[in-house]
Amino acid sequence: MFYYINMRRSFKVIIFILLLMLIMHFYKFNKYNSKYEIQQQELDYIDGNELYNQLNPLIITFIEDTSLMNNINKYQLYSTMSFNKKNFMYNTNKNYLSHNNEFILIRSKKQIIVELINPKYRSQFVKNSKQDKSIFYQFNLNEKNYKNVKSIDIVIREYNILVIPRQWLFKIDNSTVEVYTADNWFSYLFGIF
Repeated sequence: MFYYINMRRSFKVIIFILLLMLIMHFYKFNKYNSKYEIQQQELDYIDGNELYNQLNPLIITFIEDTSLMNNINKYQLYSTMSFNKKNFMYNTNKNYLSHNNEFILIRSKKQIIVELINPKYRSQFVKNSKQDKSIFYQFNLNEKNYKNVKSIDIVIREYNILVIPRQWLFKIDNSTVEVYTADNWFSYLFGIF
């Protein structure tokens, strides 16, 4: 009898801890910074485990002249909880893009200009009914909403890496960029809904 009561109590404690973790990660998943702050760091000082907590776009400089995957693996630009890792080339278009992954890294082999839009303006956009088969959600901005949205353009130099946090909108006109993305269990679960 005593063993059965302890098992039930232990089970309830475990369920409570799991629910608490789920609520904390859901809060973190939906959290974003409402200000425009672009951070810049050298590759040697980046901790892959902190990329999940990154709420502002980040430019990583002093990248070695090798592939994006080699830089990611050498400097461990992923968290210990990362899975569902994807590395691919993406041809950009005129649509605004967004993602719900743990993080996304973008690298170009030439200078590009990226228009970034804070998630607080997401309600001004219309989700594109025609989605490509990539990890990005595509959005359009109606002309009547242009005046309601504030954006920032940043220049990404050749071989620098841009880290774009979850839910930020961005647009890169007519370029081919190398993309790396990963999920953790929580971003994967919350991204489904």
